[in-house]
Amino acid sequence: MKNPADLVDAYTEWCKKECFTEDVVRATAILNRYCDLCLMGVVRELDLAAKASSPTSAGDLAKALGFVDTAEITMRYALHRLAARTDAVTVDSDERFTVPSTPADPTEELASLRTELKGLGEDYLAAVDFLDFGREHFVKALRDEPDFMDKMLAGTTGDWAELWHRATNVDPLQDLHGEMGARAISDVLEQGTILEIGGGTGNGIRHLFAMMKREGTFDRLERFIFTDISMRFVLTTKHEINDNYPDVATSWKFCDIYKPLQEQKIDEQSVDLIYAVNAAHVAKDIVGFLKSCHWALKPGGMVLFAERVRFTENDMAPRELTLNLSKYHRTAAEDQPYRSMHTYLKPREWEECLRLAGFEPVVLPDLEAMGEYFPDQYAAVVTGRKI
Repeated sequence: MKNPADLVDAYTEWCKKECFTEDVVRATAILNRYCDLCLMGVVRELDLAAKASSPTSAGDLAKALGFVDTAEITMRYALHRLAARTDAVTVDSDERFTVPSTPADPTEELASLRTELKGLGEDYLAAVDFLDFGREHFVKALRDEPDFMDKMLAGTTGDWAELWHRATNVDPLQDLHGEMGARAISDVLEQGTILEIGGGTGNGIRHLFAMMKREGTFDRLERFIFTDISMRFVLTTKHEINDNYPDVATSWKFCDIYKPLQEQKIDEQSVDLIYAVNAAHVAKDIVGFLKSCHWALKPGGMVLFAERVRFTENDMAPRELTLNLSKYHRTAAEDQPYRSMHTYLKPREWEECLRLAGFEPVVLPDLEAMGEYFPDQYAAVVTGRKI
């Protein structure tokens, strides 16, 4: 396994050239504004100007709306985002929120942004369709049917399968995580077996196998073990991959990221690389999860996670407008100094967690160098070599 620390500069240049194109940079800015407007629409629909005319906590607002207890997390970060980015909400030092007046109707500007985004490419609309879905089902998921979003994200219902597939595999802003992960694996893997955790609808394996085919490097891969909590996702991805790559050695298993790998038919020191695309952050006990990865890896093995990362306090990602309607998503939280918010971590938090679990961390690309080029950058590949 090559050392990721030796690849940072080349990987950073590759990201600038191949991933963070002018269209991606512009589309990310549009999506951020679209999210803000959707949240202002939610504020209007919930009549928060009346319910938070004076400073009110997110928990009290959630209770007044009849939402489930953990909806406090959803409300808190939605309101923090609006307070940081708009004048629709203010927040005081005691984390109490005020909505001074009802925001203007965002319908016209949302339509304009959708048109602009479509001009960059039809596939970009998958991102805003996902946000529209979250806005439309906000109350249903937090009050009327608390398991609604979990059924969709875990694949236990096929009702919204197309939307979820588009949101994770068609949307270029999300799809690039798979491409970034594939590039990083291609750069570091010399020979071995890969275990993918939380493979979902196949973004990770699809990009990796396509890259290996283009580059003629399948001889480096001894076996690819694909796992997910949803057998629907496992079987659907298995069918697609086996049809397209019948000669590649693969295995397909159930795996729950909330449980140690020791309990899930994974052998000690049996794999060379553990991979995940926007999945590892879901673990409630992130250090415990990483320690179980350490146990499963051969000496010198590596974890490699293509992740959405946070950079500031209370940094809510646009797609969390919808994801935070999932109980599974919003409760992936710990009151620990290395995890300041639920799910997505900051780069330095990933590095601390990896060190605590016995890994030597490296984050790709050079995020500081990317700052001026891509002010709204949100994607990184987190790696850790087993010590």
